[in-house]
Amino acid sequence: MSADIQCPYCGMDQEINHDDGYGYEEDELHQQECRDCEKIFTFNTHISFNYDAHKAECLNYGEHEYQLTKTFPTEFAQLRCTTCGHEKPSEVTG
Repeated sequence: MSADIQCPYCGMDQEINHDDGYGYEEDELHQQECRDCEKIFTFNTHISFNYDAHKAECLNYGEHEYQLTKTFPTEFAQLRCTTCGHEKPSEVTG
């Protein structure tokens, strides 16, 4: 497991204590005590988003690759495209 942050005093790896959602707010200065040197330091939170792009030939005049959903009861199962998520009724459900 990687550390969230390093203590600015002793340099030891620290895990941010997120009890009750603490430390997730971006526009707030947070405080935490170092588990090693026991000094209190402050930190800011920066949230970033990462995206993965995938080819979707079915959205560009290609064929959908349908697979039956794992639904219970099975009579409510749909066919879902594994590439784009499009759904349609299965032959079982009409």
